[in-house]
Amino acid sequence: MNNDRSCSLPAGLETDVGWLLGQTFHAYNTTTQRVMAEFPAAHRGYMLVSAAVHESARNQIEMARQLGVDRSVMVNLVDELEREGLVERRPDPTDRRNRLIAATEQGRERLACSLAAIRRAEEELLAPLEEHEKRAFREMLRRIVARGVPEEARHAACAAAETGDDRLVGTDRHR
Repeated sequence: MNNDRSCSLPAGLETDVGWLLGQTFHAYNTTTQRVMAEFPAAHRGYMLVSAAVHESARNQIEMARQLGVDRSVMVNLVDELEREGLVERRPDPTDRRNRLIAATEQGRERLACSLAAIRRAEEELLAPLEEHEKRAFREMLRRIVARGVPEEARHAACAAAETGDDRLVGTDRHR
């Protein structure tokens, strides 16, 4: 299925991974912006609530590292989400120096409501692909991220998602 209804790509950029990823990110960011606005700090807030719901990190520091959020930013982000009633800090029973970030029932509900809209936006973005291509695309992205995305790149991607400034992820590097 080739639903290529797009305009032609700029000469010289049709194989440039940075430009293609930047454009893909911009399209994703645009289609999910309304849903992400439901969370304090938009994409970052969504990511943190999702990580808390899925208990993907042992403590606040580990969660910041996994999400590519600077530790000082993480404190303010958790403060915002806590004020909104979406997460709560809990003492770590195994190490009192650590704080665990746990999703509240309200956080779980907001995430569940948002996921359907996010999935629709993803389907819209990936519409030109066959089902097997969508699975392959997601798997390739997972492998790239699992191999180790540099911390600075994760921070830039988070900042770009939050501000909508695609230049932070390299889309204008050829200008």
